[in-house]
Amino acid sequence: MTYSPRFSLVARWGVLLAVLWVAGAAWAQDALVKQVTIRGNSAVREDAITAIMRTRVDRPYQQATLDADKRSIEDMGFFKAVDIRGRAINDREWEVLVDVVEFDKILEIRVVGNDDKAVKQEEILAAMSLKVGNIYNLKMASADGRSIEEMFAKKGFFAQVADVGPLEDSPNTLNVAIIILTVNSITVTGNTKTSDAIMRRLIKTRPGDTFSIPKWQRDLRRIYGTQWFESIEPGQAEPEIGKLDLNLAVKETRTGNVDFGVQVDPRSRFAGLVRFRDSNFRGTGQSLGVEFIQATTGRGLSVGVDYTHPFLDSKDTSLSVSVYSRESYRFSGNYFGGGGNASDSPTGQDYSERRTGATVGVGRPFNDALVGTVQARMETIKTLGSDEARSSGFIQQDGDLASLQFGLTWNRRDVDIDPSRGDWFRVAVEPGYSNIKSVGGLVPDTSVLGNKSFIRSYVEYRRYWSDQPVREKFDDPRRVLALRLRYGIISGDVPFFEQFFAGGSNTLRGYSDDRFWGKETATATLEYRYPIQKSFNVVAHVDYGGAWNGYVGVNDFKQYKRPKMLMGYGLGLSFKTPLGPIRLDFSFNENGGNRTHFIIGSSF
Repeated sequence: MTYSPRFSLVARWGVLLAVLWVAGAAWAQDALVKQVTIRGNSAVREDAITAIMRTRVDRPYQQATLDADKRSIEDMGFFKAVDIRGRAINDREWEVLVDVVEFDKILEIRVVGNDDKAVKQEEILAAMSLKVGNIYNLKMASADGRSIEEMFAKKGFFAQVADVGPLEDSPNTLNVAIIILTVNSITVTGNTKTSDAIMRRLIKTRPGDTFSIPKWQRDLRRIYGTQWFESIEPGQAEPEIGKLDLNLAVKETRTGNVDFGVQVDPRSRFAGLVRFRDSNFRGTGQSLGVEFIQATTGRGLSVGVDYTHPFLDSKDTSLSVSVYSRESYRFSGNYFGGGGNASDSPTGQDYSERRTGATVGVGRPFNDALVGTVQARMETIKTLGSDEARSSGFIQQDGDLASLQFGLTWNRRDVDIDPSRGDWFRVAVEPGYSNIKSVGGLVPDTSVLGNKSFIRSYVEYRRYWSDQPVREKFDDPRRVLALRLRYGIISGDVPFFEQFFAGGSNTLRGYSDDRFWGKETATATLEYRYPIQKSFNVVAHVDYGGAWNGYVGVNDFKQYKRPKMLMGYGLGLSFKTPLGPIRLDFSFNENGGNRTHFIIGSSF
């Protein structure tokens, strides 16, 4: 065996280091903390500090534990400075000195950068944990900053809390500095027809405003709802901290049309038509429509002129005027499943009313959701196609009518023309006056002759739900459950044609048009709309309701003096076309009958 001097030297040094390590460990284990002294605290109790320390009397003195205790005390947030060190009492005992410098007491809280438009200062102060009289706390200040930002976000505003801390020259003053995102500029491109002035009327957000996400979204919905634009693409940029440039690129669509052709009206009568309509006449936002309709079974030309001005004044008061002379069918059949144009008529023959008159209405928004309306209506009604030599076969109550309707509409739908969320509510009261000059036919009620007055009132509520996320684009298809509830009541003496009617495509599907009538009505409609494509939906529907307490039954059309609710249900299709929405519903009623309803127009 060979002896190595080098190995012997290494071994000797290893043994020596091991002995020193064991000795040091033994000495360290013998070193104990005999006293913990807290200095510099006045508002923060000593036991609150020692409670979070791992260093304890009669426990081993270790530098690593002191370092951890320092971090724990700093994390309390009450101190500007923390220092922990040991002082040897003797060879085996140590005193731990904890020196702290507290933050100052808060005597005043000053909020800067908030203009009270987005969030009130009282709300900010109430949401903060730090209050006047408290010692400033870094940890609580950080949490208060997050709470303030979340408060702004919940209300749709962007805010950054830049500082929640004491002022350098006034340490008893807590400074809460908020940077709120404000609108720097708004730029619209692509509106070659629609004037810039009209775009400014549609966009309520203004440069200098606190940027509000809900308000900007309402602006975009308002623009989309005009249907003047094929697409709208919003964008934004932040040129500097706290400033936002809003950009909107629009692509206009054709708003004016001249139509020549044949149409099927809601009561399934074929008619030739000539129609001009422009919903954005010369880019002014005003709408103008003129139509001429001649039905194949009609008795004269139907003419109508409609005009709307949506921005009559600086308060966005709207004006609508309609002048017309139109033929209105009574108890007509339905070519789609009705078996002919008179099969469902209680009179057994074809007759109609001509309504000649005008309506003038004004509307005024009170806020983003509530609109008040007043509409005046004046009409002359004349029965057409009746054989006055017979005592039956028609209903005649000819004369004049005038009414004034007062209404309030509350609208919180996401997209008016195709809602998937939100609700809509309307209440209206309509005092009316009639002067019936001649009666005859199946309802020869002479009590309506002469000057009579009535009051018609109704309420309607609509609600929409979707199990899919909120739309990123307004035309994104969505599965929607839609509910509509309506109730109406009339007091006073009302002509037959001014009652409430139920039955047909807009009230009670599965039954013929105007099947039920009366001074009182209640209907409920539930639809489930399932999109197949962006412009094509399958719709399941259930309708429930009726009308009662009106004129007596006419031939086989039995009526009711008390509430009598009936049900209709079925499936349908809805299409979006360049000429407007189209609906086709195949419906059953509870008597075993069925009908197919076709209408040009949208559902609720």
